[in-house]
Amino acid sequence: MCFDVPARVEQLSALRHALADWAHRRGVAGEQIDAMTLATYEALANVVEHAYPDAEGTLDLRARCLPHSRRVEVTVTDHGHWQPPPADPGPLSGRGLPLMQQLADTAHVEPDPQGTTVRLHWITTAPC
Repeated sequence: MCFDVPARVEQLSALRHALADWAHRRGVAGEQIDAMTLATYEALANVVEHAYPDAEGTLDLRARCLPHSRRVEVTVTDHGHWQPPPADPGPLSGRGLPLMQQLADTAHVEPDPQGTTVRLHWITTAPC
C-alpha cells in the first residue's frame, strides 16, 4: 500500500481507513489493526502538525507485509524539517511518540536533512 498526499488534516481519516482495509485483507488480527491504525494516525498527525510549520508539504504512507518474518511494516515519511520535542510540551502535546512506541512492536523515528521517517513494525499471528 502506498500513498503520497498533501500533509493536511482532512487526509488523515481516509488514510487510516485505507490502512485498516489493507491490513484486514491481509489477515491481520483485529486487535493489531486497531493498534496499527492508531499508531499510524499519530505519526500522520505529527507530520501535519510539525513537519511544515511555515509551508505546505506532502506525506508518504507505506505499508507492506514481510511474510517470511511475519511482520507488517508501516512507514510515514515527510520532507520537512525535524523539530525535537520540547522539554515541556504542555498538557495536550507530547504523547504521540510514546503512544506509537507502546502500540507497535517496534517504533523508530529517523530524522535526516531530507525529512523524517517513522517506522512501525508489528509481528503478526499469521503470514500476511
